[in-house]
Amino acid sequence: MNQIHRLGLGVAGVAAVITVAGALVVDGYVTANQDVAQATASQQAAASPTDSPTPSVDPVTIYVNPLPTAAPARVVTKPAPVVAPKPVTHPPVTQVPVTQMPVTPEPVVTPPTIRVIVPGPTDDGGGRDN
Repeated sequence: MNQIHRLGLGVAGVAAVITVAGALVVDGYVTANQDVAQATASQQAAASPTDSPTPSVDPVTIYVNPLPTAAPARVVTKPAPVVAPKPVTHPPVTQVPVTQMPVTPEPVVTPPTIRVIVPGPTDDGGGRDN
């Protein structure tokens, strides 16, 4: 086999690999879009939640501030004088009998609902086994 045939076989091999890889990527993309559409449709078809007698928990929004820039280092030339700690005195504690303390029941809160959508096997009609 001469040099030109080897080069042709190399190019044909690379083209075959690229074609198979491209087909797999496109198949995965199409399957993912079908799963998303199916999950969205099943989510919209689900019954709307009914009002519960107890209040539900609202979603929590968390805002994150960026870290502040570091302040320039300060050089201390004269340390502060040493101060002796002063003892802390507390006022006397008075105890209240348990019978006099008002007791209010805590409100019952319905926990948030978590929905997990798992796509099932699809019938692709291609004769492949799942």
